[in-house]
Amino acid sequence: MPRAACLAALLLASALVAGAVGRQDFDEYRSRRRALAEKLSNGLILLLGYDEAEGESARGPFRQENNFYYLSGHNEPGAALLIEPAHGRREYSETLYLPSHSKRTDLWAGPQIDPEDRGAPAATGFGRVARIGDLRRDLSRRLQRRSLLWTLLPRSSTSFGQAPEPDRREELDRLAPSTPRSDLRGTLADLRFVKTEHETRLIETAVKASVEAHLAAWRVLLPDLYERRLAAEMSRVLIDAGCLRPAYAPIIGSGPNSAVLHYAKLDRRIEDGELVLMDVGGEYAHYASDLTRTLPAGGRFSKRQRRLYDIVLEAQLRVLAAVRPGMTLEGDDANSLSHIAKEYFREHGLADRFPHGIGHYVGLDVHDPGSQHEPLREGMVITVEPGLYFPEESLGIRIEDMVLVVEDGGRVLSADLPKDPDEIERLLAR
Repeated sequence: MPRAACLAALLLASALVAGAVGRQDFDEYRSRRRALAEKLSNGLILLLGYDEAEGESARGPFRQENNFYYLSGHNEPGAALLIEPAHGRREYSETLYLPSHSKRTDLWAGPQIDPEDRGAPAATGFGRVARIGDLRRDLSRRLQRRSLLWTLLPRSSTSFGQAPEPDRREELDRLAPSTPRSDLRGTLADLRFVKTEHETRLIETAVKASVEAHLAAWRVLLPDLYERRLAAEMSRVLIDAGCLRPAYAPIIGSGPNSAVLHYAKLDRRIEDGELVLMDVGGEYAHYASDLTRTLPAGGRFSKRQRRLYDIVLEAQLRVLAAVRPGMTLEGDDANSLSHIAKEYFREHGLADRFPHGIGHYVGLDVHDPGSQHEPLREGMVITVEPGLYFPEESLGIRIEDMVLVVEDGGRVLSADLPKDPDEIERLLAR
């Protein structure tokens, strides 16, 4: 097939894939790049995308680094993004750098966008697309009029659900030797806090698929199954719904494992009379979901289990009723959602059994970056997940929902997943 015809086919395939997995309009990515440039007008902005190994393409579909994807929507390996903010008389400019492709590379990976194809700008949403080999030259020219490079410096720590990140210092030394660098993570985190309508729809799609996955696991839940059997059922439903990877390692803990916060072995046989905690969420078009329910393996809660479950549920309902702009996730005052849950648990003498936070931000990362003391704003997406844990009783209970902060409160995105204990028992009895 001639290269032009190949590109036309690629553009059609890209459009179909974008419709299937929910890539946003190019205008939305452009507006994000412009917003970032306005905040960092005193230097150049450089982001280096993942290569195939870093994007874990050996174990599944290639997945771009989240900040790079947030600004570009480009999900192919080996790319780079250079932005020169407007400064004085110099106008704003942006370039997407891509690796060159050939018939041989296309044979292994399928057709991908080549920087020298005339249709590359239309396929990427960038006015200028160049070869990755030109990046060092272009960067050197632009640094003659700029003295600072904004880029992603190595993370100081990794949150739950985040993949290990490559260290780019040697590559940056090669591209821009002796140029001062500043980290743009904080600025990007501020931009990512509030979700656009399209981002919210993608998250809702991930949540809907995850709700169906949980319900599918409920339908097969019986004593004597292995935890991995529930994970397999959930994975089947998620993949069928377009969630091609989990947002984090599935947590399905039975009995003693229900009291392990990030248990992920999935190798225990479920026994009658114990609880099964399922903390599982799918990822759709890069956007995460995070849901937890706790069920009785034999279909009915024991008296002790039911009493503790009711306490966790009431704590969650109180927190959900308090969600609104201006509240914070963490803190020691009445504006803190965590404080509300802790005070309720303290009334029951159980405050020491709630060892984690009340929730976190969700977006491209299942634990999106940002201070948990930041006042909530309309458009943020958070989780609310109180829990109580009793390792000495082989018993743990957590109930977790995803919530969109709206003008006058919070809208529970996962409301279709039952959590009333009577309703859970009725569904399991079927």
